This record gives sequence, C-alpha cells and structure tokens, in this order.
Amino acid sequence: MFDINDYAFDEDHNFLEVAGEAMIFHCHHYLANLLKTILDADYIDSRPFLVGSAADAVYNQLSCLCDGLDETESKKMAEDVYKCFGYGLINLSGMDENGVDLTTSKSFFSKTWQIKFEKSAKPIDYYTVGFLAAVYAVIYGKSLAEIDAEQTRCMACGDDLNHFSIRSGKGNFTTYPKKAATVFKEVPKVKIGWEHEDTITKAFGGAHANFVGNEEGFIQVFGVYIVRIQSDFVNRAQFEFVKAMSEMAGEYGVTLAGELLMESGHACGFFTYGGIMTSREWEAGVKPYLQTKEDWIKGLLSLINTMGWGYHTVLELSEERAVFRNYNDFEDLSYIRMYGTSDYPIHWANSGGFTGLMQLVYNTDIVHGEKIETEEGFRNMRRSKVGYKTVMTKGISCGDDFLEVEIYL
Repeated sequence: MFDINDYAFDEDHNFLEVAGEAMIFHCHHYLANLLKTILDADYIDSRPFLVGSAADAVYNQLSCLCDGLDETESKKMAEDVYKCFGYGLINLSGMDENGVDLTTSKSFFSKTWQIKFEKSAKPIDYYTVGFLAAVYAVIYGKSLAEIDAEQTRCMACGDDLNHFSIRSGKGNFTTYPKKAATVFKEVPKVKIGWEHEDTITKAFGGAHANFVGNEEGFIQVFGVYIVRIQSDFVNRAQFEFVKAMSEMAGEYGVTLAGELLMESGHACGFFTYGGIMTSREWEAGVKPYLQTKEDWIKGLLSLINTMGWGYHTVLELSEERAVFRNYNDFEDLSYIRMYGTSDYPIHWANSGGFTGLMQLVYNTDIVHGEKIETEEGFRNMRRSKVGYKTVMTKGISCGDDFLEVEIYL
C-alpha cells in the first residue's frame, strides 16, 4: 500500500517530505549513541519526551497517510510504513478501540542496541512505543494526550521479543503544540567545486527508492543498519534533552548537553562514514574518482547530499583546518518548525559528523583500505593526541543563511 516512490526527493533543497514530515536517513550507530547519551543522564526523566517526540511526528504523518482509509486499510498503511522505513515488523490485527497488546521480534532499535551495547536495565524502544500510540490515536480518533503507552519487555534487556501495551488513559508521555510548515532558506549555494560531485550524487540518488525494509523490516547498506526516520523525532529528542539539562543545571546544562550530543555526531562521522567508505557501494561508485584525502571528503559529501540532511559543502579543506557549510540543514529546519529561533547554534549531529569525518580521513588509514568500524577503533580515535576542535560559527535557527562549522587542530 505505501510506496516511497510516490514521494519525490527535492533536489533543490536536498530534502524529502512524506505526508508533512521531513524524512532523513540515520544509521544504527548514531541513533543508538544518541539514545544512550540521553538515557545515561539518569537524573532527568527522558522517557516522556522520547516517546512523545516519536508519537508527535508519527501522528502528524499517519493522519495524512490514513486520511480517507478505513480501519483495516489504516492498519495496513501503518504496518507498511514501519517496514518500509526500516523499523522492523509489527502486526496490528489485534488493535481495536480498547488498544492493543503487541509483540514483535523485529525491532531496529532493540536489535541494534544489542549490537552496540551490553544489556539494558530498561526497555529502550521508545520510538515504537510512540509509533503505536500514534497509530491508535489516528485510527480510533483519540488525542495523544489520552493514551497510555508502555513497553514491558525488550530484546535489549535479554527478552525473546518486545512487548507493547497501548490503552486509553490519562496520558503518560509529553504532547506538543502544532508545528509550523518547513521554510527553506533560499540563498545562493557555494558548491563543493569538485568535478565528480554531480556524477556521485546522481548515482546515489537512487537510494531514495531502493533503500527500503527487507523481509524482516530492516535496511542493511554501507555495512550498517539504516532507517528512514522523521527528522523532527530525532531533533525534538535532542532539543528536549537540552531543555531538560538546562532546567537541571542552567547554562552549564546547555553546554554539557551540547557536548554530549556532539559526541553522538562524532560516532556518526566515524561509524556511518567509515562504513560507507569501506563498503562495496563506495568501492564501485566513488573510489575510482579519488586521488587525494581531500577527494575522499568531497566524495563523501557528494554522496550524503542524497540523505535528506540539506546540502553539504566545504569552503576550506586541509589536514590542519576545514570550514564546512550546510544549506537547509535538517537540525535547524526542525528547530524553526518546532521552536522558532535559537540563541546559539544547534547543529550537533552535522557538526559532530564533520569532525568525525576529518578524524577518520586524516587520523586513520581508511584511505588505504583499513576497516576501522569497531568500538575500540572509535575509542582510540577519540583518545588520539591529534584531536580536532569544533566551533559552530553560524546556524540558520540563529538567523544566519546557513550552518557553518570550523574544525581545526
């Protein structure tokens, strides 16, 4: 029923919207690190905003996708979306007006937590909790504020499967006001300025149509698991984490939260980009055009400009210093949709990713074929005495025309 090919990738803004929600690709390394970063701050109650961030984005999307469909068709639509986007498999046949008790053994978030970390003490598939709450609300005309949603068993805790319980109630997660529409920053772009950029971007533009869930509901590509996920879910989780940290510790909480979120971006730069640059897809479609380490960075930027994150470019590039820029970056656009303007740059994922990319290309032997996609490899890189510093100098949510970040030794 759901077909991602019904939605065209916006090549002018490097952006994809599906039924009112901006969609981006993220890999399991980044999402698992982001979730663990938030959960490790166990002195704040993060569950309400983690579930609420997912429920809000999914509710907005499914309200559009299920408009005009009957109950059975709406369930099929939600199941198809869940599978297509790489979250795993769910069976909604048991859902009715009273809610649902649902189990699944196919969960992106629980599966990849097991890959990355030791057992969790608590269930961690907050996204699916919010997803199911949204499905129930859309199909049966409920408000998100009157739904109790829980995960009671989790494979990340050592259980055989995940169990979720969705019911009408007083509401046990955060709900949010209606968001504004996406507004792009229409300014001239400084291009990457590399002769092979368009060739690589066009070659990987097919990712939009081809990266969909397999028979288990997972997307495995570039040596990692990826999902196509609502940008506002990921970003609201970040922004609400910063808010909670600031309420706990004032200005220091904002600084600390930003540093922690930046570290998740470093992990994305190391693991995601490392996976891409040691993959079969890279070997066949990009490596033939590479001569220098700078080419590796420009080739990577050309490829990820198909991921829905905005348009990445680089203004200065050497081993000692780089200045990266992103036009219509997904973090800034989300912040403006949901909160308005910011007093400080908020693009931690993008900036951390740029820094991880610099460390990966200049501080490892990846350009010579060394595979470094291990947890120990990441720790060694982060402990390196040759570490890059990151300064976020501009942000769209601050009123600038683009995101800009300086990275230097």
